[in-house]
Amino acid sequence: MINKDKISSVLVYDAEGKLLIKTKSVSFPRDFFGIKGKDLVMLKGAGFPPVSRNDFIEVIFEYINGTRMKYKTSVDLCTEYQMNFHVGDGVALEERRRSFKVNVEMVGSVSFYMRNEEMFTFDEPIEVELVNINLGGVYFRSEFAFEPGDQIMLSFLEGKMEFLSDVLRVQTKQGTGEIDGYGCRFLNVSPNQEEQLARFIFECQVAERDRRRNLKNRDSEL
Repeated sequence: MINKDKISSVLVYDAEGKLLIKTKSVSFPRDFFGIKGKDLVMLKGAGFPPVSRNDFIEVIFEYINGTRMKYKTSVDLCTEYQMNFHVGDGVALEERRRSFKVNVEMVGSVSFYMRNEEMFTFDEPIEVELVNINLGGVYFRSEFAFEPGDQIMLSFLEGKMEFLSDVLRVQTKQGTGEIDGYGCRFLNVSPNQEEQLARFIFECQVAERDRRRNLKNRDSEL
């Protein structure tokens, strides 16, 4: 079942796995030729690639909670500005925020937070310690006490990356109850931000691989 109110974006791939479309403009018009167990989906945009009717496609619906559902279907209609297709049962993919996680030692900052629809701005942005990061979120430590449900403006990489983020959980240290850190989900990530973040995570993975390789080589020489 498609959760039509919680979709953040839709991605369409061709039979070779090439990304054809990524859009947030999705609707579910009335289906006059209703197909039992399937929903009619309409994507709107500009500059859509030429795709023929009945061509095979894979469609991924991304939801604001991180869930990703994949559907296999075929094209009903495609123009430069619109694509229509039907989807039935989908397959849940691994949540984006659990993928490509890397440990980091990096300082970020929070300029304001929102709690219960009220905004609070710090006189000076407070520093936070980023512990790990992935394409969908981050875990950080802070001397300031945030709460689940807070939304914060998080900046890192010397201000090159800035995300409105949702505090999902407060992690405590085992046996003490003392706060260790906060798990957050990035909100409203643009394709450009996602690309920059993916590149940064990849560079971190390469650096960690090289570090482990150097340690292994050093130990073998001892």
